[in-house]
Amino acid sequence: MNVLIVDDDRFVVSVLEQKIDWTSLGIQKIYTAYNTRQARKLLIERNVDILISDIEMPQGSGLELLAWARSEGFNGQAIFLTNFADFNYAQKAIELQSFEYYLKPIEVDKFEIIIKKAVEKVQISQIDADALNVGYYWQQNKDELVEHFWHTYLNSTVSLSREELHEQLKMRQIDYSMNDCFLPVLLDFFPYTLVDHKEIISVFHEEIDLQDKIKCIMVEAFKNSSLRLDVFLTLNKDQCLAIFKWENQTCEASSEMFISFCDQFIADINTQLNCDVQCRIGVNASIDKIPSSIHDLVRMSKETIHFRNKTIVKNDTHRAHNYVEPNLRLLEHYLDTENRLSFINKCHQYLTNLLDKKALDQHVLYSFRLDITQLIYTQLKRKEILANRLFQGEIADFLLEQSSRSIDDLMIYISYLIDVSLDYIAFMNSQASVIQTICDYIDRHYQENITRSSLAKIVFLSPDYIARLFKKETGISLVNYIIEKRIEIAKDLLIHTDLPVHMISDQVGYGNYSYFTKLFKKKTNYTPIDFRKIAHSKAVK
Repeated sequence: MNVLIVDDDRFVVSVLEQKIDWTSLGIQKIYTAYNTRQARKLLIERNVDILISDIEMPQGSGLELLAWARSEGFNGQAIFLTNFADFNYAQKAIELQSFEYYLKPIEVDKFEIIIKKAVEKVQISQIDADALNVGYYWQQNKDELVEHFWHTYLNSTVSLSREELHEQLKMRQIDYSMNDCFLPVLLDFFPYTLVDHKEIISVFHEEIDLQDKIKCIMVEAFKNSSLRLDVFLTLNKDQCLAIFKWENQTCEASSEMFISFCDQFIADINTQLNCDVQCRIGVNASIDKIPSSIHDLVRMSKETIHFRNKTIVKNDTHRAHNYVEPNLRLLEHYLDTENRLSFINKCHQYLTNLLDKKALDQHVLYSFRLDITQLIYTQLKRKEILANRLFQGEIADFLLEQSSRSIDDLMIYISYLIDVSLDYIAFMNSQASVIQTICDYIDRHYQENITRSSLAKIVFLSPDYIARLFKKETGISLVNYIIEKRIEIAKDLLIHTDLPVHMISDQVGYGNYSYFTKLFKKKTNYTPIDFRKIAHSKAVK
């Protein structure tokens, strides 16, 4: 929503532009003009919803500006500013359908209230304008128009009375009565799978007409119920909202029967789309109460936790639960003994027990996940493995983000942490493999600036531990291994190429020619130049 401020007093324009909290009022753009000529140009070139204008200006009055704007089709709201309480001004302003007539000086707090009311009136006018365009396209685009109504209605910041809502339905030719009963169902999809702890695969990436497929599956699953799928809205990439309308106004059906229809829908989604889904059933409500019912349903989805492929009925008695930690000592023992299966089963059992006792919510889940993560990270630290490096990357970030959506997703994340940790511990216990990885890296990157810290990033171990392990397994320090590797490469280049010595120094990772020469002589008893001469003389003989 955009505003145009017109006043020949630049101080007034500056005060309005800087002192009003436009963002909180829902205003995106603020245009300014200091006379009616500039204002007319902006009204032609820009989309203006609210006009705030002084009445008395040297090059044309604000009343003349609004009269011209109305003749050009401007339907926005107008607020006039003036220093004089002149009845003729007020009368003319009313004739031009201005929204407000305000006497200077401006009090920011009071003026913000006027602007807020103007914003609300613009929003209502936009809904009315949308409604006027509906009639012609109604029959050809009924589903789209109903969907558009629900989008506008549920996302509007304006609270409509029953009378206003009834008028909106009438204007849009939507055959709802105020006594109709609706039931919202929130659908959470889980369209991904983790392969070998190394790759996330989406099951929806090729589904172009996905929403239509899901709607068809839902309609089929509920064909024998007393409800009709009225609208299907996409809230985000993994969450949709289905709003059912009761065929009669009694809103009566056993919860068990409706749960069975949802369970059938879940089974069909599993089979036909190879995707997991979770259904959350809201509370029956009339059309004027449905936004509140949906709001409560969305809030419930953020507070509660359950398994995938389950139908969950809204529980109005939800309360926060205290976190009681699991047997961390036993879990630590499973880690020490590398008993991954018992560790996973114990975590799953803990969460299931909490769910059965209705003691599992997002707070408890977060606390449990934190304890498990710290337990695993502590275990890795004892073995001098850098956990923050080991779990760095898109897969770990994605699984962490998903882990709060369901018990299954949390278990996927915990399983990922455990499997990656124990697999790496097994790799590290095969010390020859660690050393070979380091040596292979040095062989490929000898010309780069190799440090213990940079090698630590490759094998996810602490720099000090790498140095000790390397010396223990090879009998040579890490630093000396790198130097000897570089000197061997330099020897080969001195013998088999005509490259200048300073270029050879650069190619083996020593930008400082003097330092390279010093190291070379220390290792060979010759300077690089002397070494080349001797090598060439032997080759001639």
